[in-house]
Amino acid sequence: MPHSHHSHSGSYCRHAHDTLPSVISTVLNKNFKTFCLTEHVPRLDNELLYPEEKDLTIADLQDQFDRYMTHAREIQDQINKDKTNRTKILVGFESEGGIDEKHLKMCLELRDKHMADVIVGSVHHLNGTDLDFDRSLWLKALKENDNNVRKLYLEYFQTKEKMIEYLKPEIVAHFDLIRLYAVDEIERDNIKIKITEEDKLNVEIEKDWPDVWTVIERCIDKIVEFGLVVELNSAAIRKGWDGPYPKEDIMQLMISKGVKFGLSDDSHGDDQVGLNYHKVIKYIKKLGIKELHYYDLENYGDANVRVGKGSVVLKSSSMEDIITDEFWRINYPNEIF
Repeated sequence: MPHSHHSHSGSYCRHAHDTLPSVISTVLNKNFKTFCLTEHVPRLDNELLYPEEKDLTIADLQDQFDRYMTHAREIQDQINKDKTNRTKILVGFESEGGIDEKHLKMCLELRDKHMADVIVGSVHHLNGTDLDFDRSLWLKALKENDNNVRKLYLEYFQTKEKMIEYLKPEIVAHFDLIRLYAVDEIERDNIKIKITEEDKLNVEIEKDWPDVWTVIERCIDKIVEFGLVVELNSAAIRKGWDGPYPKEDIMQLMISKGVKFGLSDDSHGDDQVGLNYHKVIKYIKKLGIKELHYYDLENYGDANVRVGKGSVVLKSSSMEDIITDEFWRINYPNEIF
């Protein structure tokens, strides 16, 4: 049953487009099973504003987030109470785990304040520098790590581990985002080695940087211990990868440790809702994954269950059920799985 745990709209995210109602209309037309609304949490310092937010203040970001939660709950109530809709809407937010501890603490406070259905746990920053806004900022983060890619990866996954421990987010987002703007050199035995464009995203972390691999393995062990879901995030494909986050080397380790996987489109507008899901399914089949997990709501509207917001339940669907779903005929009629 196709689903997504991670989404944005131009109503509440300056680097997204299309309104939240428009995105929801697209979701309904595409016939999703469940769809999570998950805008970014506000940042708490002016220097963390993105270029397109320079006319805003920190108070504006906090107000924008509150307005998002109110609007998203209104939409959720409208959709979920309409029994003619197959789609179930969940409401949560995307955390920021790479700035400092006060931002992590804020995420827990926002979860309590808004009774969020899910947290999507992300690391976009290291020491206040954004990693995926553009390559120039990624290179700034690299410079702050002595222009050493291994050190940058190590700090990223250490920060990811801290975020997982602190927030225990239902969804662990774009696990290896740090690789998106990978540069053209790696280090092996303290010697810089030039690598080709084709290979630069395929650094053998386990072999080349075992200390980094050890931290990745600790992250995965904690994901399993806490019962979290790792998203297979199709946004990596529209950004140039052949498949979703995470890449295959990390996926193989996750599979061997029994990680649960779910789908996310990380959409930032109508045209990205469910985008490249057919490629994600082929990736999943190649890896031999037999089922996917997704969060659902039960007893929605029952005043005795989370003040009418229902109980959040983790469910699973077999790949056989997923690939025979009506979603594919509607959205990818020429694809055969």
